[in-house]
Amino acid sequence: MDGHASDVGDDVLSDDVMKHDDVPDELMSVVTSLTSPRRYVPQWYVYDTRGSELCEQLVQKSETYKVWQHEYSILQAHADDIAGKVSSPAVLVDLGSGGSSKTRLVIEAMLKRHGSPTFVPVDMAKEFIEACGRQLETDYPGLTVEPFGGLYMDGVRHVAARKEPKLLLWFGNSFSNISIHGQVQMLQEIRAQLNEQDRLVLGVDMNTDREALSQAYGEQWTPIWRDNLISRFNKDFDGNMDAEKFEYRCEFVENPPSGDTPSYIVKSLTSLGKQRVRFEKIGLDIDFEDGEKIYFYEGPNTSCKWNLKQLRRLAEKSSFAVDEHWTNDEENYCVICLAPADIIPTSFPRSE
Repeated sequence: MDGHASDVGDDVLSDDVMKHDDVPDELMSVVTSLTSPRRYVPQWYVYDTRGSELCEQLVQKSETYKVWQHEYSILQAHADDIAGKVSSPAVLVDLGSGGSSKTRLVIEAMLKRHGSPTFVPVDMAKEFIEACGRQLETDYPGLTVEPFGGLYMDGVRHVAARKEPKLLLWFGNSFSNISIHGQVQMLQEIRAQLNEQDRLVLGVDMNTDREALSQAYGEQWTPIWRDNLISRFNKDFDGNMDAEKFEYRCEFVENPPSGDTPSYIVKSLTSLGKQRVRFEKIGLDIDFEDGEKIYFYEGPNTSCKWNLKQLRRLAEKSSFAVDEHWTNDEENYCVICLAPADIIPTSFPRSE
């Protein structure tokens, strides 16, 4: 039962390889992406419970990766403005919530303004967000937490039928990891699930300083995007992948600021020599040539770097309108509130 093929990036997955009752379909989709002509890892797969824990630690403590700090400073100043974008009773939805460390500022504002909101954290690391949810309910009496384990759009669909006004948060520049070829479609799909009283709030990076980005996305991410990822491959597929035989790399692709396409980061694992990896659990061999890459996410981009013109055009193409936006003092990070198109932007008073 061997799925090996010698052509680079053209591993053939036999019917035997693809049929494993003991391997969930979502994991087999990882195999499909890893053996595609352009090898890549789906976005959700990087952040299992351990990956989420490592990421939370890094983003809060890093001296060079400043997305968390920039976003936190904006939320400190404007959490109440954000909470005021929906009326009571309200549902707060956090896409890719992780530990909800920054979201606590919005939760506190929602409690003051709306009384007893419901919080729905959405993340693939279900056990992680369930534990975080229990802590949040302990820390914030009156808050109801309903964790949802799944992909972004699964979470959006999960809450779509609720009649209460919904405030969707998508922080950490995470939206910018969606392929530039699929960002409009993703936002359109979200828009189709929203009512006129709902709002979508995105955190987006506007930093295009090449040297700063090189440091921000450099070697410090190796424990997450190489070591933990390869450990997960080996655990899920009984693999023999050696982390020391791959190197994490990143590069910055700069696009004209006058155009609609943002600049972005490209992240990859590069094979340090010709090698064969065995996934024993599914009977698959994968051959890597020297210098061959495994890209992060569907591509070509991760972590887009925007300007306001590009964000407004993106909203227009996606059937949204920019309700309001807030930037940090350096104006290199933005939190932007999107309303369904043709809706008059407004804010709602605090509940008594």
